[in-house]
Amino acid sequence: MDRVRIEAFLSMTTCSNSASLTELLKEIQEEFGEKVEIITFQGRNEIFDKYNLTALPAVVIGEIVKIMGFCPSKESLISALREMGLE
Repeated sequence: MDRVRIEAFLSMTTCSNSASLTELLKEIQEEFGEKVEIITFQGRNEIFDKYNLTALPAVVIGEIVKIMGFCPSKESLISALREMGLE
């Protein structure tokens, strides 16, 4: 199985949702290791526009926007990863 790619878009300023998402992604990386590839972006960029995102933080898994505007629970993020093929 290929790794599941997670693209996380965080705010440029210190915001509680982005900080929480950063911590959650660390937990996911520790738990799933090589099964996930996590890429983080700070603020708006061309990839942000490519996905037509409108709020931060946002999580894109396998090129599908899964979360936008809030930090998900760990269970919600794992569920989204499993939807995208994570075993």
